Amino acid sequence: MNRLPRATRSAAPLLLALLAALPTALAQPGVDLQIGIGGNVVVGAWNPLRVVARDVPLGSLLEVTFDQGSLRSGAVPFRLQLPVSGGPGLSVVEHTVFVRPFASVTWALVSEGGVIASGGIPGRDQDSRELDVVLSRQSGAYSAAFGPDARVVDVSAAELPLTPEAYDGVRSVIVDGSAAPPRLEALAAAAAAGAAVVVHGEMPASHAEVLLLASRPRRPLGAGAVLVVDGSPADVAVAVERFAETRPPRQELVAAAAARPLVAPPAPLRQQLVVAAAVAFSALAVTVTRLFGAPGLASALLLAGLVSGAAWLYARPGEPQVVGSRTVAVVGGELALATRLEERYTLPATTVEVPALAHPLDARPYLVDDAGLHLDLPGWRSVVLVMAPELVDAPLALEDGRLVNRGAAPLSDVLVVGLGPQGDLAPGAASSPLRGEDGPPHEAYASLLPLLPVGSVVAVSGCEVGCTVWLAPALLDAGVVEEL
Repeated sequence: MNRLPRATRSAAPLLLALLAALPTALAQPGVDLQIGIGGNVVVGAWNPLRVVARDVPLGSLLEVTFDQGSLRSGAVPFRLQLPVSGGPGLSVVEHTVFVRPFASVTWALVSEGGVIASGGIPGRDQDSRELDVVLSRQSGAYSAAFGPDARVVDVSAAELPLTPEAYDGVRSVIVDGSAAPPRLEALAAAAAAGAAVVVHGEMPASHAEVLLLASRPRRPLGAGAVLVVDGSPADVAVAVERFAETRPPRQELVAAAAARPLVAPPAPLRQQLVVAAAVAFSALAVTVTRLFGAPGLASALLLAGLVSGAAWLYARPGEPQVVGSRTVAVVGGELALATRLEERYTLPATTVEVPALAHPLDARPYLVDDAGLHLDLPGWRSVVLVMAPELVDAPLALEDGRLVNRGAAPLSDVLVVGLGPQGDLAPGAASSPLRGEDGPPHEAYASLLPLLPVGSVVAVSGCEVGCTVWLAPALLDAGVVEEL
């Protein structure tokens, strides 16, 4: 009977241990970071960010740096820090970030042991064109129909995000029933965010949920709509382009709403008063010093301190920060997409903290983590912050040709573009649109009117604490407006 050599028998347990540990040794940490829907970043818009990490240490931290600077301004970093749970298997982190034009994007996953993985996106990969997202096995036909200037991207249903702000850079989402069905929540979020969700052709049984949104040829939903289109992909392209012409760009609305100051900074003391007080004190100090010598000078300095303290108590503002706000809400159906703007005016230098998704209107350094936004602001300076858009109930509607207030608060300064002022609407009240006398529009929406098509309706509410401007683009047909 053959027997194994003694050396082989003694090495067998070690060999078995090595084979058992082999899967663990081969499971190296891996990190995949993706910005934008299907990895397609839209500059100047909110974009979904998704990180999938495999077998990374517990308590890891993802750090992403967007350099928003230029050769003239130098580096202007926006830093994003998000915790990653870690451990064996997959760890998924999902977030939404506002992406400005950038010089570069770098990221690193770090732990107590150092950098686990890192990567970057060069600045040449950025594009500000909106996306036309296609869920189809014939995506090439749609690309040809939209033409070379459009940005048509082919993604799977699983890659569609479920939050409205993630569709900020999307113009349309096209479903023709030939690919896997998308989730109803994803399509509703896309439409509410301002995209045209196009249901093209007959839907198979697997897409029954899609038909719940496509109950009529055009269904307004928030800032966008659901369109039912028959015919060829060229007909889809025409429908999307016509819809886009009636939709005011959200970023332009935000910029116009922030064109006027949202706060009135505290008025400083008049320069003439300060100069007069300084001259009077100088004359007093010289006089008492000549009369009493050193004791007189000490008394003058003590008096200066007392007067300065009294002046500060009298002239100092009541709060260390002055905050003003304005909300722009785009209405469609029963929902509205609301974007809140806040202007923070700080008196002493401080760190502005906002526990929400937000970004500054202009390019400046700031930090975002799981607690919100953090931004260092010098004294006597202001910053305008733009919150991520969110869905709210829409009070303004058109029923049987009449403007209706379905909300609990009164709507004031109602105006129809092309007709003029319409008066106020109490809760539950309705009125027929009439041609009104031209007058100065409300300051909250005066800068927005040039961006709105004829037939749009605007109104304001809640101006005691910060006006909300309700916009219903093309709520009335342009032909009806011309007849009135």
